[in-house]
Amino acid sequence: MKSVFLEKSLGLDIREDSIALTLVGKKLRIVEVLAGEFINLKLLTGKDEKAEKHFLNEVNRFLIEHNTWPESVAVSLPRSLAMFKTFELPAPDIKTVHSMVEFELERHFSSGLDALYYTYQLTQKPGNIFHIAAAAIKKEIADYYLGLIEKLNLKPSVLDIPTFTNSNLALPLEPEDSAVTALIDISPRSLEIILLKKGAIEFSRNTTLEKINIKDIYSGKETSASQLDNLAAPLSNVIISELEQALSSCRSIEENESIENIFMVGGGPLTARVIEHIEKETEVSTQSIGIPGLVSPALPDSFSPNHMMTALSLALRDVSKPTIKTNLLPQDLRPKIRKAKPKTSLALAAMVLLFLAGWGGNQIYYNKKTLESLNGQLEEIKGEVSNLEKIDLEYLSIQNYVDILNTIDKQNPAKLPLLGRLSQSLPMDTWLTNIKFQKGEMEIKGFSPSASKLIPLIEKSPRFKKTGFVGSIIRESSGEKFTIRAILEPSS
Repeated sequence: MKSVFLEKSLGLDIREDSIALTLVGKKLRIVEVLAGEFINLKLLTGKDEKAEKHFLNEVNRFLIEHNTWPESVAVSLPRSLAMFKTFELPAPDIKTVHSMVEFELERHFSSGLDALYYTYQLTQKPGNIFHIAAAAIKKEIADYYLGLIEKLNLKPSVLDIPTFTNSNLALPLEPEDSAVTALIDISPRSLEIILLKKGAIEFSRNTTLEKINIKDIYSGKETSASQLDNLAAPLSNVIISELEQALSSCRSIEENESIENIFMVGGGPLTARVIEHIEKETEVSTQSIGIPGLVSPALPDSFSPNHMMTALSLALRDVSKPTIKTNLLPQDLRPKIRKAKPKTSLALAAMVLLFLAGWGGNQIYYNKKTLESLNGQLEEIKGEVSNLEKIDLEYLSIQNYVDILNTIDKQNPAKLPLLGRLSQSLPMDTWLTNIKFQKGEMEIKGFSPSASKLIPLIEKSPRFKKTGFVGSIIRESSGEKFTIRAILEPSS
């Protein structure tokens, strides 16, 4: 039986030269991971068309393979592209803090807020002190990535950085009596150290892995045990050194305080060995972050916890209640998403079922009356005509005609004029491989020498409105492969 989800959400964790994707579906009481994928990329600099095309083709393939058209999309950009600051503000209440924050951010981000997309997390401390963890990214950088995502027909509702996204996974695991918790994020090219203290992000430092190349191991191109061992030890030593520097650099951590728990995100196949090495060298409890409790433990084979936990945290942003709700997207760039409440959805579903039941009963009654009328007419004919065999044959013919009408009625005859309209709209050199009508929408897939010309041709028909491409147009030897979706207008 096919599962029904209240909402689907997609998380895209974009790093300097890779992207991890995770698609989840929300049910009433649980969230299921539907698909995931880790894709190696070339560096996206804005000047390499081949790198951008590779990004678009690979992500579009994932979307098409998994029929991934979610209600919400959350995106994380590389930490190396963002500026991160923490500071504290004394204020009588939260409302006052919000009125003061932008002025303080102007002081901490020297380039000025007009040129930035920015966000912040506010944590209240004792004595009317409010801790601010803020991030900002230049508009032209963020707009470049948003432009690429827009080409995939995706509209992000959340734009974030791994610092906040991963902290949403770690904060629920932080012991209440713990002094300092460290969160380590290992990506193919860089390393981020985050220090958490009593529910607040106190420090974040991102470092490029210049002397250690783990990209091939991370992506699974090289998996021998000797290669893993040779890289795990030096990588662990770099992490320990970065942890020591983070402790000494963080002003809000006292000299007598130490890291009592270490959590890890990413790492690929190196994760288990790095954890073992760090725990042995530091004697501090170290573990990789597991699947959150609201997510079903039944994971698809395509999902890898050591590659896609950040993407999973992103996908959960709009289907759960995260501790941190940061969003670099300004309000005017966020799509207007109206979420249906489960109780309202169930009530509407019940009303629809009652309507369908009533309609079905009316159709049965009408068909029954039609058959009774036909039977009555045939009985009159039989009484007037002596050739009973001829009348029986005519009766069987009429009965067969009624059965055919009933069969067509069950198969929704409204599709026939729609198909006629569609065949009149499309040129002779275009052929379709799939046609689907559902929920007031039509979706067609096929090939054409020039797919871009199809939209105006289809919209000439009054039955098809808001016609547009789903995903990207893919060039193949047989033509341009396309997927088009349109809203069905009722016949006048």
